[in-house]
Order: sequence, then structure tokens, then C-alpha cells
Amino acid sequence: MKQLVIFFFISLSLSALGQTNFTNGARSLSLANASVTLNDVWAQVNNPAALVGIKKQAFGISYQNRFGLKELQSQGVVYAIPVKKVVLSAGSQLYGYQQYRTMKNGLGVSMALSKKVSMGVKLNHHLLRLNENYGTSFSFSADLGLLVKFNERMHFGFAAVNLGRSKVSSNLNERLPSALRLGMNYRLSEQLVVLAELEKNVISPLQVKFATEYKPSAKWYFRGGISTAPLSFAFGIGGRFKDQFQLDFGTAYHQLLGWSPHVSFQFEVK
Repeated sequence: MKQLVIFFFISLSLSALGQTNFTNGARSLSLANASVTLNDVWAQVNNPAALVGIKKQAFGISYQNRFGLKELQSQGVVYAIPVKKVVLSAGSQLYGYQQYRTMKNGLGVSMALSKKVSMGVKLNHHLLRLNENYGTSFSFSADLGLLVKFNERMHFGFAAVNLGRSKVSSNLNERLPSALRLGMNYRLSEQLVVLAELEKNVISPLQVKFATEYKPSAKWYFRGGISTAPLSFAFGIGGRFKDQFQLDFGTAYHQLLGWSPHVSFQFEVK
């Protein structure tokens, strides 16, 4: 069974280079990846426009294990720093194991276009390594993000992944995945936020996501979400300490393959 699951995911990843296999923070996973409006440091991955909300230097690291298989693990690190009127960011993500490994490195810049609208762009370098016979290939892509603060309670986000539909390599006809994401969040109160998002990948059906985040106190967060195509449920918890450190844990459940736990940590420099 283990070998069958690994083979299935490698085959799926080769057809889309495993874009969604990369880690984007346990908070995002806990919300069924309805994360295009979230303005934490993991916006470097989810939507670079939302990094405009970063007011201090911030770091993030994460680890995810899919379905209890070490061959399907992923790690990520992100960094963002405000510099005058822009926010500069960098990130690196790794997925797979010795026989199949993908890496994505990105550099981004984000800025406010007005009091309500911000924009972010990110350039990515991709690496694919498939055992000794295939070797290693490199490619590049670009992402674009927009964030609109309609008012204090409602935000809208848009992200376009791989705008130019870049190829995996010049020697292969396979392309890196391209996706469009459109989402919103609405703050019902100081303690409760609801989120909704649509995501369309070129090779996949439309994915619909709904989630909520509840903050009973200044230190604790409880999260849950659901997404379609395929149907998946997610939940998680987060804790914030000394107004600098945040530790998040989340997990998603696939009805056929099981659980995918995810943990991430972020730190803000005072």
C-alpha cells in the first residue's frame, strides 16, 4: 500500500510538478488553504500582495508529512522585511525524497498602491530531480498577487501562479502548474473570521474552500475548514507568545489516504 501511494503521488506530481505539495504554513492548512487574504509571513507563498501587512522583519519555518509517509514530506522557510515603502521577501521550499525531489526558491516585492489596494510579484526558480537516470532540470516562473481592503471587516485577495505557463525544462513539454485563486475574508467580530476561496488549476477542477478562525484570547487560535476536488477536511490550533513567536499546528484529512499533519513556527524581530 505504501509503495502504491508513493507511486500515485509521484505520478501526479510529475504531471504538475507538485506545486500544491509545497508547504505554505500550518495556519493555511488548518483553514483548508483558504489563505489568499492572510497577511502573515507565509503570504510569501500564498499571496505576495498580503505581505504589505508585515510591519517588522519576520521569519517562518514549517514541516509537513503527507499520510504518514516520509517520502511525501515537505519543508519550507520564508522571510520578509519592510524597506521604506515596500516589503521584500524570500522563500525556499523542498518536497520529496532521494529518488524524486522538487525545490522552489522565490524572491518577491510587495507594495501598497493606495490605502486599500496592494500588489505583490514574485520570481521563482524551480528544480526537479528524478533519480540518477533523469538528472536535474531547472526552470523559472512568476507569480502575481493583489489584495483589496474593502473595509476594516472585509478583504479580497487574488493570486495568479505561473503567469507565463513556464515549462518544467526546455527539454520537456510538461509545464509548471498554473493556477488562479480568488478569495475573501470577513471579520464577524474581534474573535471570529470566516474565509471563502475559489481556486482553478489548469489541469484540475474548480476547488471551493470555506474556513473559519476563532480567537478566544490574545494567545490562542482555533481553526477549521473544508475544501472540494478532492473533498478534504482540516483543523488546527495556534498559539502566540510574547507578541513575537507563533507556533501553529494543523492537519488535513483525505477520505481515502488519511491524515497530513503540518507544523510551522514564525518569529517577528522587534
